[in-house]
Amino acid sequence: MTVRAVELPGAAARAFEQYLEKAEREFVATATQQDAAAAAARDAAPVRGGKTVVTPGDGDGILEAPSSLIHHWRGRAFAPGVTIDEVLAVSRDYASYAKVYREVVRAQIVSEDGPDLRVQLRMRASAGGLSATLDVVSHVRYVRLDARRAYVVSRSESIREVKDAGKAAERKLPEGQDSGYLWRAATFTRLSAVSDGVVMEMETLGLSRPYPRGLGWIIEPIARRIGRNSVDESLQQFRRELLMRGKLTR
Repeated sequence: MTVRAVELPGAAARAFEQYLEKAEREFVATATQQDAAAAAARDAAPVRGGKTVVTPGDGDGILEAPSSLIHHWRGRAFAPGVTIDEVLAVSRDYASYAKVYREVVRAQIVSEDGPDLRVQLRMRASAGGLSATLDVVSHVRYVRLDARRAYVVSRSESIREVKDAGKAAERKLPEGQDSGYLWRAATFTRLSAVSDGVVMEMETLGLSRPYPRGLGWIIEPIARRIGRNSVDESLQQFRRELLMRGKLTR
């Protein structure tokens, strides 16, 4: 589908920032609860055997905001026979992301300062009739609470759409002046060690343009399904990488 370029409205950016701040506070409060690991152990049953559970983070997963849409999803998976140290090592191995995740073209760490990283990813994705190649720079913080708990917060610093990616005419559009596929993004990940592995819980948040006029009734259910599937696939791809590396090292 071809759509005209749009500009990120200031009201949309402010609405997403407010929503994101609230969601991050709630995530950190949950992750740092003393009984978080015990709660994760109780919740592990539905995701044993390789299943994932994905639910809307709020409402039905896609929320209307001023001249924009906020996408919020939560997912949970279980990786048997691994430790939090192993999970964190794979998570920080950005050079391998293109082999792990279908949508990642390449990824690298730009700078590192203890628990804080700046990373750059080129992603090629499609959803709801739109597609785009994006260069995303994010700030990522890794927090190790204790031997059994850790969490990761990733928030985009800039997202620029790439036209004619990989060609001689490749160019980056000005930030916020593009197709509106993805203007802002964040991912929160909580890791809890249990007796036989690690429970992984992930939240994804994104800001996009609203559906093209007159096509919402067609695109909305597709976008909702793709949003849900994106979280499911990300968890499954990460889980497979963990298990594959575990087999190679044991």
